[in-house]
Amino acid sequence: MDKQTQNQKKIVIGFCRRKTGKGSNNITKCECMDFVEATHRNQVYPLLYCRMETMGNLDTARLKNAIHLSSKIVPEVLYSYNFRRGCFVNQGFTADHTVIIKQYDLVEVDLVEALRWDLSQCPQLRITIYREERKDTVLIGMSHILTDGNGFLQYLYLLASLYNGKSPAVHLQNKREIAPLLKNIHVQPPTVQTRRGRYTAVPPLRPVSNGKNYFWLNCSITSDDLTALQAKAKKCGVSLNDVFMTAYVRVIARLQHINKVVIPCPADLRRFQSEPDHLTIANMTGIYKRLTVEFMSQHTFYTTLVQVHLEMTLQKAGYRCFAGIRPLHCVFNKVFRPTLSCAVKAAYRVLPVSYTNMGIADHNRLYFKNIDVVSCSLAGTFRLPPDFQLTISTFRDVCTFNCTLAGSAGDEIIGQQILEQVKSELLAWLTE
Repeated sequence: MDKQTQNQKKIVIGFCRRKTGKGSNNITKCECMDFVEATHRNQVYPLLYCRMETMGNLDTARLKNAIHLSSKIVPEVLYSYNFRRGCFVNQGFTADHTVIIKQYDLVEVDLVEALRWDLSQCPQLRITIYREERKDTVLIGMSHILTDGNGFLQYLYLLASLYNGKSPAVHLQNKREIAPLLKNIHVQPPTVQTRRGRYTAVPPLRPVSNGKNYFWLNCSITSDDLTALQAKAKKCGVSLNDVFMTAYVRVIARLQHINKVVIPCPADLRRFQSEPDHLTIANMTGIYKRLTVEFMSQHTFYTTLVQVHLEMTLQKAGYRCFAGIRPLHCVFNKVFRPTLSCAVKAAYRVLPVSYTNMGIADHNRLYFKNIDVVSCSLAGTFRLPPDFQLTISTFRDVCTFNCTLAGSAGDEIIGQQILEQVKSELLAWLTE
């Protein structure tokens, strides 16, 4: 048998295996929500980040072993992603390809290199450790095609548990299918407020620029102030997320001199059908696409808060975060991928102003043996000008507002000012 015939045979065998499901240990097909993240990669490259400051140094050998063990449960962490075929592919990467050790004083200089890589040529996980004698800055990046914010936290907890020597339950599996979440879900029509804001567009919060610098900006709410915010939110009968969104909406309205703000709000679909016995390291996040809030200069914080809370309550009751997901899931494996990509871009547009709350990173689960995690914050991918996203995360009762930006020095100033103004809105509400 000549070489050309052998190659043809390999191609035919590979095709048959993909169609029959055999050889699935080398290929994992993506789900429809993974495809949504992959489709927008030219505007929003699909990555998630965790930044930790530690007292004490991580044991590199122990960490790599934990990554290796985690790949038995979530093999895709060591796979690359084939954007053309829409699947994760095993190219033989090991834990050694995911961990990088560098000098501590290079952390800001090398931030871009550490937090941006080609998912089609590398594993879906990258951990860069900037090492000093008795402390580390740890930057953990994970593919947003592989998972969402909640799934990212699940993986971090799994990694920490394995690092600490705990064996996972024998039955532990990772469920990536979106179909189970769609059972018995009946999406209601848009709310009146959403229809009113149908043609409303929020202008970008920063100008278009050619800046090539990358910034991870943040400011924090202390544990005492966070406790006070939680108590006041409870007294008002609203969620803390409603409070955060209210502050952000008011800042946006003032900066842009507008009286109607439309903002998307992510929603964890897992909450509608819990599977506590399984990991769900996957994309299971829907979007309340158009949360519309009217704002006038005389409105108090509470006036805006009532609007936000009412709209969120109505959208949750109507399962609006599931809008469009069922039809996308139904046609996902039936439509030619380039055609589907165009449809996804039209239906799931990336707005220039966005928001996400990554939730609470539990310090009782996110800990590593013999070291102390002093601080931890989570963020989305670096946004290109003029896009801006506020990302919120909480660790050890300290709430951190983050934004990850690409741009010029002016963008850094604008981004930090927005974060500080959101914080000021919240603290001012405490004194009302």
